[in-house]
Amino acid sequence: KPLSILSHLSRAGHSCWTIVVAVAAVGIVIGVMNMTGLGIRFSNVILSFSGDSILVSLVLLMLGCLVLGMGMPTTAIYFLLAVLATPPLVELGVEPIAAHLFVLYFGLMSMITPPVALAAFTAAKLAETGPMGTAVAACRFGWPAFVVPFLFVIAPNLIMIGEPIDIAIVFVTAIAGIWFASAGMTGYFLTKLSLIQRAAYIVGGLALLLPSQAFTNAYLVEIAGGIICSFTFALERMNRQKQYQ
Repeated sequence: KPLSILSHLSRAGHSCWTIVVAVAAVGIVIGVMNMTGLGIRFSNVILSFSGDSILVSLVLLMLGCLVLGMGMPTTAIYFLLAVLATPPLVELGVEPIAAHLFVLYFGLMSMITPPVALAAFTAAKLAETGPMGTAVAACRFGWPAFVVPFLFVIAPNLIMIGEPIDIAIVFVTAIAGIWFASAGMTGYFLTKLSLIQRAAYIVGGLALLLPSQAFTNAYLVEIAGGIICSFTFALERMNRQKQYQ
């Protein structure tokens, strides 16, 4: 029906106007950066401070993305950070797709990172709680999103780059690491966890998260993490069975 088509077109236009405005604003910013050379200077500053160290560059870019992404919509965040923050990583030899995902993730994490944390402030309003407490809780529950971008850079297998067996191993260890570490941070898995159990799950989970490509013999750390988590899980399961007997 003609009226139905017009109604849908009107809704589509209303949904797109925020993106159009954001992209137009980012286009102005990008033009200014190209004219002033700010984009090149930003890359040079990051590289000079990091001393060509990928780890230091990642930390600096993480902080920069969290600041630059504050209060901006998703599309605008990506367009801005793709121009400013991605080139330094590519110059250091990082896979382009991993570099883009890194800046996108941390740009979006500004939505729950204090002090701005627009998403946390909105959630706090709905839940009628304190905004800063909500932002801190969001960061605590969303901690994997602060770790996974580093894994994309260190272990490109997570983004399907590499041999199939390596991709499978990294996926399994990453999922297990996040699962166990999250259980330790929340304090509950099969049962309510003691402080020792929580610490064991956190340490073992983080060890599982460490990619085998991180450094020489890093796979030994992964194996140790797997042993710690498996042993703690076995003890917890035994205690749970005793409780129900």
